[in-house]
Amino acid sequence: MSEFWKRKIKTYFKALDFDKDGYISEDDFGELGRRFAVSRNTTAEKRAELTRKFRRVWQKFMKCEDLKTSKRLTAAIFIESMKQQFYDPDFVALLTQLILGLFELLDVNQDGYLQPEEYERWFDDMGFPEEAFDRKAAFDAMDTNHDNKLSIDEFNTSFMDFMFSQNESDAGNYFFGPLVD
Repeated sequence: MSEFWKRKIKTYFKALDFDKDGYISEDDFGELGRRFAVSRNTTAEKRAELTRKFRRVWQKFMKCEDLKTSKRLTAAIFIESMKQQFYDPDFVALLTQLILGLFELLDVNQDGYLQPEEYERWFDDMGFPEEAFDRKAAFDAMDTNHDNKLSIDEFNTSFMDFMFSQNESDAGNYFFGPLVD
């Protein structure tokens, strides 16, 4: 895997490490689901569904060979786990289900698109300060048809580009904010 891809996965790791302890744990995944569900005033059923999806992703990460005794991931182990699942169609399908569920939560007005303000709220939920980077530039990069809204296809493609592409010019490279070094 390229160094560029590793930077993206380190960025994803940093976004998931909610308590900033240098590890990702099941608690971090639970916090992710809770933040999205609570900030959207979702039903108990929707919260439970999202939590199940996040837990299934967590379980996939925990299948990495280096995790025989640990219940938390370092950045290095997270990268190895991602490498091991890079070509796993079940993992890709699981991530697709997760991102579709996330899109539904982010689409507050339920018009089938993410408006710039709905997209910006995504970064608020992830805990990124507004001044951390140019959110509009990231939105504009993912808005490939330039209609000032993100369709589910644009959002999903951007996420998958972030997770799996090694192309430095892909629209989704800043899906989780600016890349870490």
